[in-house]
Amino acid sequence: MSQGQCAEPGTVVHVNLLFFAKARELAGTSSQPSFPLSTGTEASLNGVQILAAICAHFPELRPIRDHVIIAVNEQYCEDLTASLAIRDGDEVALTFDKLDVGEINELVAHESCGAVALFVGTTRDNFDGKEVVLLQYEAYEAMALKSMNHICEELRGRWPDLVHIGIHHRLGTVPVKEASVVIAISSPHREAALEAVRWAIDELKKSVPVWKKEQYAEGQGCSEWKENKECTWSKAYKDNHIL
Repeated sequence: MSQGQCAEPGTVVHVNLLFFAKARELAGTSSQPSFPLSTGTEASLNGVQILAAICAHFPELRPIRDHVIIAVNEQYCEDLTASLAIRDGDEVALTFDKLDVGEINELVAHESCGAVALFVGTTRDNFDGKEVVLLQYEAYEAMALKSMNHICEELRGRWPDLVHIGIHHRLGTVPVKEASVVIAISSPHREAALEAVRWAIDELKKSVPVWKKEQYAEGQGCSEWKENKECTWSKAYKDNHIL
């Protein structure tokens, strides 16, 4: 289960649930994005209450309720009676599936917000005079997800008014015109959302370990790995940051 912005007492917040092993088989899914949790009169819940909410939504999990382990932000909750700070979930994802811009937009939209700013990075059909037919992406996935979550934390520190953040990156083959990355951010006013989206894509290119290979048309060379000039391991970045 992952968390994001701190919640106020008496609100409904959304967390991202991940299921593994037998729990995944019984629930019939490996994840449940934006799972709603009511904080009641407090700003926190304990593990017992969270388990009850999950089992109410997924009754198939009730037989193993007393034999599961809960982890929040990649840390085990050893004492299920201890209070856990519940936060609204940021949406970060790596997927081999085609990105649905409308769906990601809907995930971050909120009734309190007057703006959703979007950045959609797509595959273009040319680079440096060569015809590009597709891109291939691969990532150090665990580190990439951690880096993307760190970007969310940085965003909230720089722009406290942000409500929801979504960062989705596609892996594998991405044909021309299709999206490889979508960043969506909602806020009460447009200035914060627009500034935050621009900062987020620059930071993603700089720090998230995702690699890109360009596949060219026949007769123009086979393919070539490309690096973003912003990434800290690139030659362009090092040349501009010589001590």
